Amino acid sequence: MTMKKIKTIYTKGLLILGLLAICTSCSDALELEPETTWAAEEFYGNETDINAALAGIHSHLSSYNGFGFTIQQMAMGTDESYKLKSWNERFPAGIMSHNPASEGVTALYQNFYGGINNCNNFIKYIDPANFEEEEDYNNFLGEARFLRGFFYYHLTLWYNEIPLRLEPTKDQSSNHMAPSPVEVIYQQIIDDFTFAAENCRSAFDAKYVPGHTNSMAAHAMLAKIYLKAAGYPLQASEINGKNPYQAAKDHCAIIMNDGNHSLNSSYKDVFLNYIQNRFDLSETLFEVAYSNGTALGLNIGGRIGSFNGLFYGINGSRINEPVSQPEISPGPVHEYIYEENDSLRSHWNNPRYGANKNKWNPNGVVTPKNALDWGYTIGKFRRWDAAYPWDIEKTNEQLNPIITLETPTPVNQNITGINFPLIRFSDVLLMFAEAANELDGPTAEAVAAVDLIRNRAGIENLAIVKPDAVAGKDAFFSEIVDERLRELCFEGHRKHDLIRWGLLEEKLQELYESIYYYPAMGNTKAGNHAANAYKYRAYTRFDPSKHLSLPYPEQEVLINNLLDQKPGW
Repeated sequence: MTMKKIKTIYTKGLLILGLLAICTSCSDALELEPETTWAAEEFYGNETDINAALAGIHSHLSSYNGFGFTIQQMAMGTDESYKLKSWNERFPAGIMSHNPASEGVTALYQNFYGGINNCNNFIKYIDPANFEEEEDYNNFLGEARFLRGFFYYHLTLWYNEIPLRLEPTKDQSSNHMAPSPVEVIYQQIIDDFTFAAENCRSAFDAKYVPGHTNSMAAHAMLAKIYLKAAGYPLQASEINGKNPYQAAKDHCAIIMNDGNHSLNSSYKDVFLNYIQNRFDLSETLFEVAYSNGTALGLNIGGRIGSFNGLFYGINGSRINEPVSQPEISPGPVHEYIYEENDSLRSHWNNPRYGANKNKWNPNGVVTPKNALDWGYTIGKFRRWDAAYPWDIEKTNEQLNPIITLETPTPVNQNITGINFPLIRFSDVLLMFAEAANELDGPTAEAVAAVDLIRNRAGIENLAIVKPDAVAGKDAFFSEIVDERLRELCFEGHRKHDLIRWGLLEEKLQELYESIYYYPAMGNTKAGNHAANAYKYRAYTRFDPSKHLSLPYPEQEVLINNLLDQKPGW
């Protein structure tokens, strides 16, 4: 199936959801009798309708209130990055100033429960009698169960205990549900991912459509939920009758031994593929697929790259320019966490320059930045690059600093077609290393998994250049903590990693110190600390008694008689 066809199905799925939303929001005051009725059990009758329904479910991942914008904003507030703006904070969870009525707190909850309800409808009403082959039916059912498990996994990351709804919501009375214990929710997530792992197609099956879920993605998510179960808040020594670290290691090993997945030889190319809307099925097991939609008059893309990329300021009207709005800045921790030879990842994740254009200087200028400069933003999903990124002076001399990386034409200033990675093979390798280390310390196979990532980045093996890092269990764990930041930064993992490890407060303090004592930690105080105070708001406001999960949305507490607000909120 072509990308164009995928996007067409996706758009149809959105339109179907929109029509359903319109139908369910009509006022009773109209007192009109419908001439026709729509029944869920009648919808899933052919593959076209089923694909449209799945596209509608996927839209909850790609929406503004999913990975299109909201999650990226709320994932701030770690050593990874800080909120660059000091005003108009619409998503205060990133700076620990949120409350039950905050936009992100409500929007994320409602969006993902909407996805769950669509999954429940799909699971209940898809009919095996409509399929000639049982494996086709099981594949579609597996995809719906994967997505339900995925929504629940992320809801538990953010809210911990939540209502467990496994049937379609028909009326308000079905919303009255008490939260289930996290262990019960984890078990359901495991059941859904297990079914998907056993029944979804391989990404390399002839019938597989890129952008859909696949069996190895399900194994990766099983590893993630087992590692989550081993950490905060459950800290289980056993779940589903298994040691969670052993189970996580086993599921990662299945992927590693599958023979189809490997690291892209170029770290940079991994992200150029997302920016240019190309699927790399070996490196990326699951990603959110976006479309710019400009040519169709639709905004069905995300804001990845419009706020999550290099600052490219423009004064005056410009056409087809990939404007970035600086909202997120990498913390100064990134200034020292990369090894000397790790220049490619450092440059691609955290470039030390910005670009500006204006009507008097249409070709622009590239300027070096330090970590506390306005406009010092992350670059991982950038929409443009300097013509000579390793030589700022040459770029300025050429007065041609900009290479547009994004493929859609015309380029939309706010909405992009940049895909967003949810599961990468490097994540699998690091999960394997973490689980193996927890079981037996820094074994040869655990260290080898980390070395694969280091070697791809152009760095020598740990045992050669950092022998202390493999000298014991604690030292190797610390290396994994840092390596996950270097490899997976700005991909939505850091906050939840630190929470499950019990390290969020410690790393927030590290961010604070790196800003307060910039340019060098531990040296004399430098800079205007009052002016920089907003940069470390997450640390000064952090309360471990309440900020390891979000409160329940105020609106949900009001309409759900069995949902009591969490203490402290």
